[in-house]
Amino acid sequence: MKNMCKELKINLEKIDKNLFDSKKSPDEFIKIPENPEEIEQQCKQYELLEYPLKMERTTDNHGTYWIAEHPDLPGCITYGSTREEALLNLDDAKKGWIYTAIIENLPIPKPNTKSDIEDCSGRILLRVPKELHHKLLQKAKEDDTSLNQELLFLISSALGLSIRHLNKNFR
Repeated sequence: MKNMCKELKINLEKIDKNLFDSKKSPDEFIKIPENPEEIEQQCKQYELLEYPLKMERTTDNHGTYWIAEHPDLPGCITYGSTREEALLNLDDAKKGWIYTAIIENLPIPKPNTKSDIEDCSGRILLRVPKELHHKLLQKAKEDDTSLNQELLFLISSALGLSIRHLNKNFR
């Protein structure tokens, strides 16, 4: 799929604009939790949950390394020179992900079980307006891919999932 990553959108709405107009240090704008003990306890409860993980050995122009992620925690992905290093880094990333979600009052998904995923057939019948269907076909043609692959990319991107992982496990 070519040209799939031609634009990057960054949400700047939550940035405190006073940060740029102030003589204060950026550290003064960092959110400090009101009840650190309670947050620490919540973090420990979530850290006990066993989230599924995906490991993949990758070789590219930067060398060979391991990529590790918790697919149920969008964006919780890291790497390491060895499998062990990637797993240690993933444990740190998971703790940081959970801590951030708690202090930002964001929902933390429960881990999916293997049976949750096996209950899904992988087929979806979807009705869309003709105009949307036409736009999707145009986008797929522009990206030199099938409509199915285009939809897979768009949906997985919107959910914060790795297209590499999805394509590898797609049947």
